[in-house]
Amino acid sequence: MAGTNHTEYALALDLGGTFIKSAVVSDMGTVEKNWKVPTEADQGGDHVRNRLVGLCRTMLEDLPPMIRNEQVVGLGIGSPGVFDYDTGQLVAGAVNLPGMSGTPLRAMFEESLGLPTRVDNDANAFALAEAKWGAGKGAQSLIAYTIGTGVGGGVVLNGQVLHGAWGFAGELGHVTVEPEGEPCPCGNRGCVEPYSSANGIANYARKLVMEGGEGLLAGLPPESITCKDVGDAARQGDALAISAVERAAYYLGIAIAAAVIVLNPEVVVIGGGGSLLGEMLFEPIRRHLLERVYHQPVRQVPVVGAKLGTDSGVIGAGALAFAGKGEVALL
Repeated sequence: MAGTNHTEYALALDLGGTFIKSAVVSDMGTVEKNWKVPTEADQGGDHVRNRLVGLCRTMLEDLPPMIRNEQVVGLGIGSPGVFDYDTGQLVAGAVNLPGMSGTPLRAMFEESLGLPTRVDNDANAFALAEAKWGAGKGAQSLIAYTIGTGVGGGVVLNGQVLHGAWGFAGELGHVTVEPEGEPCPCGNRGCVEPYSSANGIANYARKLVMEGGEGLLAGLPPESITCKDVGDAARQGDALAISAVERAAYYLGIAIAAAVIVLNPEVVVIGGGGSLLGEMLFEPIRRHLLERVYHQPVRQVPVVGAKLGTDSGVIGAGALAFAGKGEVALL
């Protein structure tokens, strides 16, 4: 980085309901060493907090003394939930992380490890990492979506992660695309999440099969159909599977068009397991953008897959730590 003649590193934690991933991330966005342990969320918040601190101690112990003492700039933590960015507190944790709401993550780690600590929603961390080192590298503004169990999102504007007045700007999965539509886990109806998440794609394909739809998926027990199954069948030209993917793209196109009109990003990045559908998903999204966004420059807004892959969570957490050093401002 500017002003240094040696590589600097960040400790990174990516907290999930099933696993905690941790890594040592360089200032070039590379993962130097990583760890993965079960979260064991069912054992309560104190247990999870102890596992997080224990992982950080393991990372520090494994580093050579010179790096540990002179080249570690801080710790970054990405987690599902809503944060108070003034205090670094996890105000409302995810439902699959019971007992974590109210955890003062920043203070807890700064006191126990003595390292500057930055925390953020995991989708915001993903957006920051893709802007800094991934598919949006070089862009000052981007919109990022993670297509998985749900639909997460993050926004980077003028090189800064956008948090908004109360900390939940960029909840792109909960843009309404079908008034009075399907129920969403958030309590609303018609969010893009139940239509375009990996679960939503699989659920719609199951529905079509149970209604008598024919094709490759009809040979599977409906309850076992996954988004991957849908993608595999669609690549073989299966009409039912293609219709499930295109339905997801249709609703994502509506949601992305609204965000593009409001934010005018340089690039739209799509990650998560659903992004493995690739051009089957991206091409119809681009088509719907052209239909719905009336500004001519929309033709220049790329819709691309994320580049950081399965390490995007910990790389994003590392990006938070470097942002805390002043390299990228966070709003």
